[in-house]
Amino acid sequence: MNGPEREPHADPHPTHQPPPGAGFMNTVRWVLFGGLTLLAIVSIASWVAWRVEESRISTPSAAAARRPGKALYRCPMHPSYTSDKPGECPICGMTLERLAFGSAGGGEALGGAGDVPGLATVQIPAERTQLIGVRLARVESGSLGEGSSLVGFVAPDETRLKRVQLRVAGWVKDVQVNRTGEMVHAGQPMLSLYSPELYQSEREYLIAMGDGEGMAGHDAGAHDAARERLRLLGVPDDEVARLERERTASSQLALRSPVTGTVLERNLIEGQYLGADTPLFTVADLSRVWVLVDLYEMDLGRVKVGDRARFTADGLPGRTFDAAIDFIYPTVSNETRTLKARLSLDNRDGLLRPGMYGQVDVATRRGGGAALVVPAEAVVNTGDLSYVFVARGGGRFEPRRVWTGGGDGDRITVLRGLAEGDTVVASASFLIDSESRLKAAIAGIGADSSGPGAMPPGHRH
Repeated sequence: MNGPEREPHADPHPTHQPPPGAGFMNTVRWVLFGGLTLLAIVSIASWVAWRVEESRISTPSAAAARRPGKALYRCPMHPSYTSDKPGECPICGMTLERLAFGSAGGGEALGGAGDVPGLATVQIPAERTQLIGVRLARVESGSLGEGSSLVGFVAPDETRLKRVQLRVAGWVKDVQVNRTGEMVHAGQPMLSLYSPELYQSEREYLIAMGDGEGMAGHDAGAHDAARERLRLLGVPDDEVARLERERTASSQLALRSPVTGTVLERNLIEGQYLGADTPLFTVADLSRVWVLVDLYEMDLGRVKVGDRARFTADGLPGRTFDAAIDFIYPTVSNETRTLKARLSLDNRDGLLRPGMYGQVDVATRRGGGAALVVPAEAVVNTGDLSYVFVARGGGRFEPRRVWTGGGDGDRITVLRGLAEGDTVVASASFLIDSESRLKAAIAGIGADSSGPGAMPPGHRH
């Protein structure tokens, strides 16, 4: 009797079947590995070949550089490569540039590398110099501008200012000069002052004179002292004469203008009590005025006392006033960084009024002899040093360090670095400066490329 069928036992270790496509992926992996290995071998071989070629072409370049009297040609992108024959650079394919005879140095070959760090002599074709607007100027011996145009304003002559002031306390009465700017004449009454102190002083003077108060045999010294007291209090001589004639003390004193002029300040009103230290009026004689000129520090070395000047007021077109600078103030304003120079002008016709502005043309005098001058825009100032570009002929421009002096805005003096007759770049200096800096940087890279760790150029022209 057959019993029930038994199920076969499961294999405890089943066989792993690879997924579909696994063989193909394995083949691709080995192909990629082989390709990368081949690429690495080719790269190493290329670098070795480049080093060998570099050594081969540098040897004749060095030999050509040592041959005296031979014209040399240099690659503008790889200054380390030179040849005694024209052609193309074997490294980058650029056309070789002809250098001066018997020199392999880049800067010296172009007629001098200059003495400015970071700059190199450059050679620019004539067509390109015209295109960028290069303008040349000769270094000449001469002086800076014959004149300076400055700004000035009219001010009262301080030596012709008068202050009307009390010497006794009192109350203001009968003000005759009521407006600032009013014209007054010498001796003209300006106000009356009521002063008990003045009245008491006049009474003492009458007593000293023996005015009938029962005092007789007065001392002559007391009389003189009382008269002197009245003079010190500002009592004029005509008032003293009236007092002696009428023998009557007055409590009012008329204050008169000391000069003929214009009232610039008025500091009172009628009925006001004033002390002895209160200024009442300021009167200016404007028949002669000053013109104060704003002088910048850079102009101080060119403008001197005695220089002739001409003042033209903005409010008086066509009228000019000639004078000479008679004083230069010793201090500089912290706000404007200017100092003042002074002219003194005749103003009897009253045309010039305090506060008027105008232009002052100063005819500066030559001093210290002639100096070398160049256009101001020819000098490049970096803050640490100044330099120019000297035209050497054939489109070559050499950077040259210079030491400068004063200037007048258009031209500047050169103390060291140039000689009379040199030709410098007067415009578009910044373009040549950029070219020079680029040239110097490329030359530095080319010099480094001959070192043991140099890499091949990554471009070809």
